[in-house]
Amino acid sequence: MVAQVPQPEFGRRLRGLRAELGLSQRDLASGAVNQSYISLLESGARVPTLDVVAHLAKVLNVPLRQLAGDIDIATGAEGGAPGRAELVQELLASSAVDQGDLEQAEERLTRIFGTALTSGSPHAILTHGLALDRVLEMRGDRNARYDLLSRLLPPAEAADVPEAPVRIRVSLAAAARDVGRLDEAFTHVERAGQEIDGTAFRHGPEHIRLLAVHLSVLAEAGGGPEIVRLVNSMLTMAEALGSPSISGRAHWAASLALAASGETGRSLELLAGARRMLANPRTSLRDWARFSRAAVSALLDVRADRAMIEEHMAAARAATAAESGPEANRMAALEVRYAIATDAPERAVEMAGSVDREQLMGLEGVRFRHALGRALARTGRTAEAAGALREAAQAAEDISAFRRAAQLWRELNELT
Repeated sequence: MVAQVPQPEFGRRLRGLRAELGLSQRDLASGAVNQSYISLLESGARVPTLDVVAHLAKVLNVPLRQLAGDIDIATGAEGGAPGRAELVQELLASSAVDQGDLEQAEERLTRIFGTALTSGSPHAILTHGLALDRVLEMRGDRNARYDLLSRLLPPAEAADVPEAPVRIRVSLAAAARDVGRLDEAFTHVERAGQEIDGTAFRHGPEHIRLLAVHLSVLAEAGGGPEIVRLVNSMLTMAEALGSPSISGRAHWAASLALAASGETGRSLELLAGARRMLANPRTSLRDWARFSRAAVSALLDVRADRAMIEEHMAAARAATAAESGPEANRMAALEVRYAIATDAPERAVEMAGSVDREQLMGLEGVRFRHALGRALARTGRTAEAAGALREAAQAAEDISAFRRAAQLWRELNELT
């Protein structure tokens, strides 16, 4: 079982270390926490998770033990063989992530998570569950991630910490979106939006992430008048935090949503801004690959200038070159769409044979089937084209993307 860091002792240590280094609360407010949460920690009003302690220790550049105190990091007690064994597994999992062996990391974290479930401690379940969630996200395993986050919601609601259910709901909304459950995603977004004002997440990075997920769900459902208002709110909130990384991600989310709602000019401006902000060493290669692929997808949707599409496509190829599994499959599907946009329908049909359609969920799968249908039609294979377009329209209906479904049914009628 993971330790519960004692308060107010932790808050006093945090405040003292920060003062020694001449840092403000705002200086510590990066990534995992915001300035309001730092204040709550220092006053003893919030108990941090081990992940938060590790993050703050890294920012302060001090050993984890110096910040966490003399408790056993694994058990919250002195000694204890089970705690030491669990800590060893955690360290091995962390090492596996660092080495890029995500399969081994998932295996170890799954075992630790199973132990946490047996303990029944909401704190342990959430701590280890969120660690496993990060690995599943890195692996691109959307179904497993959705299932895990669904299991984490009940303990989050039982944790008696208002931030916990909000944090899980935001992630679960994104996961539901990724597996094509848009109605469920809307439900989680709505609940998180109702609850976030009473938490330390208010107007911080997690609030911005909530708005970004909300926008993406609206965009996948076909857009809507609410998109512009949400975009403006999110960008204002991100600018107030003064973080290029957070602003870059906000611009990224805003550009994709505006592209879906037909605001092409502003979408392209924000996309260019996102690229400038994210093109720095602090952006991981994996995130850069995700951004580049998303940028190409949006540019293809709005039929942007070919040179602009090619520029982002080159970045997506380079960043995804070392990937395998789901990410490589998504890149292959994007290549099919790109081939259609560059007047190479025969190549698109050929490349489509290497794509695992079952791995393409939600709107991603709809887009691929639509592109394949167009490619087959342009190569004279009308019956096969009609089948692909029919699959695309039905898939769009299945995820409640009714506006896109209507467009696909019209295209099918025109073809036949």
